[in-house]
Amino acid sequence: MTVYVESIVEDASAETDQALALLESKKKAWAALPLSAKIDLLDEVRGRLIDKMVTWGRLGADAKASTDGELVKLEMFTSVTIPAAYIHKLLLTLRTLAATGKAPQLPVRTTASGQLAVQVFPTNQDRTKLLLPGASAELVLRPEIKEVRQAEPYDVDGLVKEGREGLCVVLGAGNHGMLALRDVLMCLYERGQVVAVKPHPLWFKWHAVTDYIMQPLIQAGFVRSFYLPDVAATQALVYHPKVDCVHMTGGTATHDAIVWGSSAEEQQRRRLANDPLLKVPITSELGCVTPFMVAGWTFTASQLQAQGENLVVAMTSNVGCNCNSAKVLVLPGDWPQEAAFLEKVRAVLRGTPMDPPYYTGIQKRYQAFKERYPRSEVIEGPPRKASREGLGPNLPYLINIMDELPADPKAEYAFNVEPFAPVLTVVRLPTRGPEEFLEAATRFANEQLWGTLSCVLVLHPELEKAHPKAAQKMGFGLVRKGEADGLGSEGEVMMGLREEWEGGVGKWPIGLWLGGGLDRPQVRITNQTQSRSGSGKYDVPYATLARKLL
Repeated sequence: MTVYVESIVEDASAETDQALALLESKKKAWAALPLSAKIDLLDEVRGRLIDKMVTWGRLGADAKASTDGELVKLEMFTSVTIPAAYIHKLLLTLRTLAATGKAPQLPVRTTASGQLAVQVFPTNQDRTKLLLPGASAELVLRPEIKEVRQAEPYDVDGLVKEGREGLCVVLGAGNHGMLALRDVLMCLYERGQVVAVKPHPLWFKWHAVTDYIMQPLIQAGFVRSFYLPDVAATQALVYHPKVDCVHMTGGTATHDAIVWGSSAEEQQRRRLANDPLLKVPITSELGCVTPFMVAGWTFTASQLQAQGENLVVAMTSNVGCNCNSAKVLVLPGDWPQEAAFLEKVRAVLRGTPMDPPYYTGIQKRYQAFKERYPRSEVIEGPPRKASREGLGPNLPYLINIMDELPADPKAEYAFNVEPFAPVLTVVRLPTRGPEEFLEAATRFANEQLWGTLSCVLVLHPELEKAHPKAAQKMGFGLVRKGEADGLGSEGEVMMGLREEWEGGVGKWPIGLWLGGGLDRPQVRITNQTQSRSGSGKYDVPYATLARKLL
């Protein structure tokens, strides 16, 4: 009989017990495995990625309730290129570490605020820089970090440092299958831990292919997949005494239920007592109400079009179910081109297909937003047919234009609830001139919007020259500086530039029980300097791009 003590399942199944015991027995073996052997295993994993590209594409589209050919190609592309870009970077670091006893040396500068900034893209060793000419990215370290540290889990001999080994449970994301694969590799190679990975039920079929990709690691006993049927079985895994830590990519509600308990009453009591239900550290990537800020300037029609397309991609991709999906458009109140820009956004939305609303709870979240803002504009694109029943109608795009800022922004629904749906709120800041807007937009995004994961700041090239430090005050994990003719989202995704960030500085829950906590610097700033107009979209076939990374 299963006995519940608040939110914990007391008796784990025999199968879970046995699987975790085998993983636990491999903790020290993984830590002591020579770096050359770790590299060989990772190279085998990389070599398998292309084998299942088409299968992954079809299963990824199926998970999203679609058979649309464009979505199949996109799933093929992202399923391979994002893990491939990440593995490529890992191998560069690990091979240099094996050869020299230290990680590759990267250019470092000190910002005007006294923080260290590390250039991570492009690097001399990385051939993928040829695919993004003109793009750059750097990591701005938190103020308290005074030296650059790399490859922290490893000694100079390439072995995992004593005391760093562990068994980590990875809870896979529900919106993208490849994120679980990335998280598994992160825990293995960046932390020195063996991994029990529990995929999201939407992605069980997709993850079965991932098991083939990870077979070298699974066969060696360092990774195990758990296809668990319900919440109780997942609780038995997460709270198991053999588990040393948890990593998840998902929603705040799930995170809080794991850390503090399943009911609001239990969560409140435990928070007040600083008595988390989960007794081991948890790291997580939880999402954000992402601002898309456009600093006023006189833009050409093609520049407005390019940024309108970028905004729509950021808002609507994956039915708005991305952790860094654009949710609040922030404009200067004195910008003469506001109406022209919004009209371009509307036109792009009307031509953007409405994908099936596949993600759990999306209809409820969408309706909640619509009820809060009944005057929202409703814009319909061409609907795509769902491949399975029971999802409800396709969701038209909602644009909630606020006539003025609310009296209490901290209580505003659109500023505090991540809708995970294809909706957008538009706000105008009462500022004069771009300098005043940049200051006000920074304060607004940092202080009034929930979350610290990601933001976009659109600057005209001339404005960027005048205010080169505009992004450094943003308290977000990823700050994308998109110039008016800049490259769109596709390039960042292809290079994995969106793969390594955390929440911004100074916004952590108490103790070790972090909603965040990734061992990463404060801010990643990506800058695109392509000197051309247009949408920034690639015309190269997906498979060609994938093979360039392998």
